[in-house]
Amino acid sequence: MTRQPFRVLLPVLCMVLAGLFHPILSCPAARAAQPETSATQPASPAQTPAPLIADITFFASDATLNAMGDEIRAIYVGSRKDYSTTQNTNALNMLLRRATAVATKTDALLTQIKPYESVYQSFVDILGKPEASEPASITEQRKMLTARQQDISGRITRLRLYQLEAQQLMQELRQHGTAIQQATMTQRFPTPLGVNFWSQLSSTAKQDRDRAASLVSEIGVVLKNAFTGQHALLTLGALALSGLLLALHFFCHTPVRMLVSRFLPTGRIRPITAAVICSLIGVVAWGGAFQIIWNAISFNNDAVADDLSALADMVAAQVPLCGFVLELGMSILSRRPEWRVFPMPDTLARNLRLFPFWFASALIVRGVLRYVDTQSGLGLLPIQLLDGLYTLAVSPLLFAIPRQLRLSAQQDNPETNSAEIAPLLRTLVTTIAIVCWGAVLTGYIPLGYTIISWVSVMAITMTGLLLVALLATALGSSVFPSRAPVGAHLVRLGLPARLVDQASVVIPGLISVFLLVVAFSVATAGADFDPSQVGRRILSIFKGQAATEGSFNLSLDAVLLCAGLPILGHYAIRIVRNWFRLHFFPTTRLDIGAQASILNILTYSAWIVIGLCMASALGVTVKSMTWVVSALSVGIGFGLQSIVQNFVSGIILMAERPVSIGDVVDIAGAHGEVARISVRSTNIKLADGSTMIVPNSQFITSAVRNATRAEKPGVFTIPLQVPFTSDLHKAMNVMTSTLAGCENVEDQPVPTASITSVTDGSAVLTGTARARVGMDTATVRSEALFALWQAFQDNQIPVTVPSTLIQPAK
Repeated sequence: MTRQPFRVLLPVLCMVLAGLFHPILSCPAARAAQPETSATQPASPAQTPAPLIADITFFASDATLNAMGDEIRAIYVGSRKDYSTTQNTNALNMLLRRATAVATKTDALLTQIKPYESVYQSFVDILGKPEASEPASITEQRKMLTARQQDISGRITRLRLYQLEAQQLMQELRQHGTAIQQATMTQRFPTPLGVNFWSQLSSTAKQDRDRAASLVSEIGVVLKNAFTGQHALLTLGALALSGLLLALHFFCHTPVRMLVSRFLPTGRIRPITAAVICSLIGVVAWGGAFQIIWNAISFNNDAVADDLSALADMVAAQVPLCGFVLELGMSILSRRPEWRVFPMPDTLARNLRLFPFWFASALIVRGVLRYVDTQSGLGLLPIQLLDGLYTLAVSPLLFAIPRQLRLSAQQDNPETNSAEIAPLLRTLVTTIAIVCWGAVLTGYIPLGYTIISWVSVMAITMTGLLLVALLATALGSSVFPSRAPVGAHLVRLGLPARLVDQASVVIPGLISVFLLVVAFSVATAGADFDPSQVGRRILSIFKGQAATEGSFNLSLDAVLLCAGLPILGHYAIRIVRNWFRLHFFPTTRLDIGAQASILNILTYSAWIVIGLCMASALGVTVKSMTWVVSALSVGIGFGLQSIVQNFVSGIILMAERPVSIGDVVDIAGAHGEVARISVRSTNIKLADGSTMIVPNSQFITSAVRNATRAEKPGVFTIPLQVPFTSDLHKAMNVMTSTLAGCENVEDQPVPTASITSVTDGSAVLTGTARARVGMDTATVRSEALFALWQAFQDNQIPVTVPSTLIQPAK
């Protein structure tokens, strides 16, 4: 009766699961159990039910594969066109994005399909080879499984071909784009100082003037429609909302600094954190303000055409950078010295205060020039004229910072080290400015424009990344260490203080490394600062090249995984070892030697598994390591023979345990206690406190005396020589009572004393006791020997010295 509810719920549960997995599961048996509801559908003959496995055509249908093939052919046809001019650069980039999308889709489909190939092979293996007497249903099942397996193999082959073609197209398009960029940069036009430049410019002036006039007229019509009728309310509301966002940026400094002062300790972390927060607010405020205004203007505005939309998109990409530059200027050149990210004199900060505004204006102009260069439809010479004027106008801005640094250095202000920075920076920017001016005046206008654009992008990028790196370092040194507020809270939660301190140093370092990767990606992405292109370069750095079968997968993510696996494995092994030692072993009767052997074998096995995982992450297989194994076998025969011998001997010591940790042994003329057994050597602690490292092979191939093999671990003896004239009964009672009264001696078994020999008119009394668990036997024996000496002195029992230890007088 108690099982009846489960029998009722089981069909319901099956129906729910079937409903959930219906889009991906093919269950003919379930469909056969449903009643037929269509009278027009003819009755089909009984068919062999298919396996309960997903239908491969659901996510890799013929239509999907055909569409991928058509897309690859379309990209190939598009890549054959002439892209020698800058106006077609966007089309080339669009083809590259399409090829990347196809390659990504093929990778995803291959990852989904490959497991099904092995699954169907397992089904075929279960059915076995065809037999003459097998039922017809088994034969039909085998035919169906074989057909599906062949279908999957064919689809996998097609996807691999598409994958290879897409990768080849991506490589070709990248090379084509790089060649176009290099050819454009080195292209020479007539010099603006000559008559030829202006005569060619005047020959196309009418067409260029008409094109510019049509664009200006389009902008005027768009603005007129935006401020007409009810649309004007929407536009004015957008302007008001944008003004509120910009006001939020300009007036956010005081509340942000109050919050930072409230929650963060005193130091550089306060201005750095405030600068980062305000920079994020500036980027969001300026970017959001422009988008709100443009969306309001273009909403239901029939005058907005593709040209104006492209212009707005290119300007929109520069507006957030403007907000970032303005905020950096207000943070670095703040009127309050305590909130400046970098310490500098007030005079220098005041003289450089207008520089961010000029730089932000240049970024807006650069966004307009990107439209002019690519989609304006103007002639080549008007485009080069505008690019040259921009280069000549922006280049002098590079002189602002080194000039002010030089003036500050001349004042010998002790608050700054500008005297050391100014000469190098002044030489660098002077060289860049001279190169840009020379390129423009000699006709290499694209080269000068590209250099000044790249310098502008890298200046913004490096400043922002430096700010983030400073924030990570400041947080790691003042907030997250174990002595800091957050770090102390983590310690109270149970994390070790040492681990918290290490993390506060390692994590900022990893962040700095990642920022260097971002800087490299931006530097190699060109002067346009395309976020999608920068993201693809970062992803390519982390993922690397796709590893083929049998090759190594040397990518940054594989390297990071191989670096993180040993760290995670170390802490996981330590947790497991502590569980065994603190929770499991106390419930068993295993001695300390057996416990140490189990822990060592467990540790080495875990490290072998971690090593195999690291090899798998790098793409190393048994097939690829065949030559390594062959070379290793030769090395073992010559130079590695002793190492392998010690390794095998260590395994035998751990398994057979002829000696265990805590045993007192005599080997190679040394007498001491076994302290540690590893796979290569064994550490023996000698009486003087030193450690003797013995290769494991000596314990297997030579004679070893184990003094504690027949005794319980921790048992020690103390021999004392007493004259016959003494009261031996009293001496034995004093010895047993003194040993029993020692703090680190076990009560059970009870310490004993006996006469073991007679020599030189004296009796040798030997006391036997057992040290407490976990105590060093040699230390407890030393304490007991001192207690016996004190007790014999108090009871006036003499102790003699063997004559062999008395040195003759010289």
